[in-house]
Amino acid sequence: MEGLNLNASLIEMQKLIGGKIDKVQQPQKDVIVLHVHTSGGNFRLLLSAIPDSARVQITERKYENPQEAPNFCMLLRKRISGGKITGLAQPNLDRILLISLEARNELGDIDNYTLAVELMGRYSNIIFIDSSNKITDCTRRVGADMSSVRQLVPGVVYNMPPTQDKKDPRRAEKEDFIKALESNTKINSALVDSFFGLSPDMAKRLVSNVTDKRDAMELTQKERENIASYLFDFYTNLKNGQADPHVLLDENSNAIKIYPFKIADTNSKSVESMQAGLDLIYASKDVRQQMDRMSLSYRRIIKNNIERCERKMAMFAQTLNTSDDIEKLRLCGELLTANLHLARSGMKSIEVMNYYMDPPQIIRIPLDEACSLSVNAQRYYKQYRKAKIAYDMAEERMNETKVELEYLEGVLLYLDNVTNTAEMLEIRDELALYGYLKEQKNQKKAKPRSASEPMKYLSSDGTLIYVGKNNKQNDNLTFGIANSEDFWLHVKNAPGSHVIIKSANPEKQTLYEAALLAAYYSSLRGGANVPVDYTQRKHVKKPSGAKAGMVIYLKNNTAYVTPSEQFVNSLNRA
Repeated sequence: MEGLNLNASLIEMQKLIGGKIDKVQQPQKDVIVLHVHTSGGNFRLLLSAIPDSARVQITERKYENPQEAPNFCMLLRKRISGGKITGLAQPNLDRILLISLEARNELGDIDNYTLAVELMGRYSNIIFIDSSNKITDCTRRVGADMSSVRQLVPGVVYNMPPTQDKKDPRRAEKEDFIKALESNTKINSALVDSFFGLSPDMAKRLVSNVTDKRDAMELTQKERENIASYLFDFYTNLKNGQADPHVLLDENSNAIKIYPFKIADTNSKSVESMQAGLDLIYASKDVRQQMDRMSLSYRRIIKNNIERCERKMAMFAQTLNTSDDIEKLRLCGELLTANLHLARSGMKSIEVMNYYMDPPQIIRIPLDEACSLSVNAQRYYKQYRKAKIAYDMAEERMNETKVELEYLEGVLLYLDNVTNTAEMLEIRDELALYGYLKEQKNQKKAKPRSASEPMKYLSSDGTLIYVGKNNKQNDNLTFGIANSEDFWLHVKNAPGSHVIIKSANPEKQTLYEAALLAAYYSSLRGGANVPVDYTQRKHVKKPSGAKAGMVIYLKNNTAYVTPSEQFVNSLNRA
């Protein structure tokens, strides 16, 4: 958020002064929400230090608390809950907001605190400062090892970020603007270099309301005076609490940026307030960012478990490669038992005829000279049984690990299909259910959520085709939505979506299109001649105790298709 936008937002925040802080939330590491009660109503004040979404605004959006409140949130709740906002200040129209607070300390006395919100890209921060101007804590600590200029850690005196040699445009005269425009550079650069609160884009949009010229040296004296008059009037109105917020729209009419003034762009629209415009811009952006963070975290967890499975399989494979050695132990035991009559005391080895070979051959069997031939035979049998148990266990565990690996690879694939928060939360719940995500302490029982919707396509002849986007949807599709006569499809021997054709007798083209969807939404998307199994739903069963999305089927046919993104995009969505 540029300083100019912060100032326009600050105009709307004035009604919070004197308001009581009823509640403090920290829905994300770099986000604080203060619930403020005033005589004019209840408001949410959002403080965001997320690098590419840093801002301060009143918001209508609701935020969920994490299962366990972060330490910084607990600190704020302890110190300022029940307190009131006594002032809001933006020094020099810079990207810093100082929120003055008054609350009772641990002794019950009224004390003064400050929340400093610094909106500076990747250096954005929310800092809690006590009455002696010392930092109590912040969302992003900066130690001496990170910066030799300015440390932000508990106990250190809070100092404002280094100021630049610029002017506060709210206090500037027309002559100050004219002087800035006399430089031999771009107009927007000249303004950015001279005044606080402007980014190059903001300055360019502001000046575009007066002139189309971009180079300051091309301006006539009259044009400089016109621009200066416009800027002086604009900042005077801003100082008097007047702003005219407009949002810039992309090609899909989505709001992507906000300005506290009308912009010379046909692809823009007026909004009733900075609050409304900012909510419009960040409603989907914040959700997308949160989903990206969740996706990154879950991918890391899944990939770590995939690597664990691969290490286990390598270990089991090593055990299974010893099958010849295991059989040799049994053979030695049997041959010694059959040749007990050849025993002599002190034998270190014995040569016997191996009649299991064709033709029979003499083999040498090592012995323990301190034991009889019979005891040596029993030792070989014991070693055989022990090795055989380990072999059988490795074989069983290998199969279990293969199933788990296939499951994890499927969940990893489904993360690419996520399009909304509900689907992401279903994957989170699934990972927690099977122990891949640790349950947090004192976790409250989650409220029931509505199931997310699978993808729906219409085939060339209008037949409805469902495609699952995660394991929960797959189970619901196969064992809930599908009838026993409907056709079920899945890529062969690889992770992928369950696909249902809502027809007991689909046309060949419909079957082909459904097979393409099954191949496209699978781990074999980039392959050619991908095998896709298809059968009626009644032949698909879920083994007892199987994980979500895992099924078996014995009766099926197989189609071979080459998935194409262009073809899938050409299908009609239902």
